[in-house]
Amino acid sequence: MDLTTKMLNIAVGGATWVLWLLIVLSVIAVIVMVERGLTFYRSRFPGEQFIQDLLPSLQQADWQQATNLCQSSRSWEPQILLAGLEQVEHGKEAVSEAMEAERIRVSLLMSRGLNFLGTLGANAPFIGLFGTVLGIIHAFKDLALEGGGGPSVMAGIAEALVATAVGLLVAIPAVVMYNYYHSRLHVILERSQRLGRLLLANLSFAEKALAPPVELQKIGGRR
Repeated sequence: MDLTTKMLNIAVGGATWVLWLLIVLSVIAVIVMVERGLTFYRSRFPGEQFIQDLLPSLQQADWQQATNLCQSSRSWEPQILLAGLEQVEHGKEAVSEAMEAERIRVSLLMSRGLNFLGTLGANAPFIGLFGTVLGIIHAFKDLALEGGGGPSVMAGIAEALVATAVGLLVAIPAVVMYNYYHSRLHVILERSQRLGRLLLANLSFAEKALAPPVELQKIGGRR
């Protein structure tokens, strides 16, 4: 038995197993969508209200009050800012590096499972098309056995097309939710950038306020 015959024997089994594969993948995709949706919902950011509450603490260099405010929030943006506040005494560079490290951690955590949705959205139509091809092969096999185009052959071709439809049905929600969650993640990271820049700006003002006047520095240098 040559390779072509072996592959034909596998193909004549039809597209049933491909449909089951798509169903399993769709169930996993729904689980990922729900889990990611709950994660984003629980960590939603209060927006401008939080910034209005935070600004007085930053402007007055009250780092402890700002820290308490961040610790009381469940959102990711304040947690990224908190990483910088914990390094205030070490200077701006340490603050910036700490926030960047925390931002990377949050990005990796929040993007978990999104690659699966993106991969499924891109490949589910091809899986469905593969099932359709197998179904049509099965239909032509029946046609060869019957020696004519009977109703069973037409029904087989119709069933084969179901695989493509299911593949599209699985892919569309996966792509939509992948794009939606990625946009939400982008917003989180941009908001954290804004909070970080506010912290660095006010930290610069605080450092300048604590620095001795230039005239005194010159006099001290002469002495």
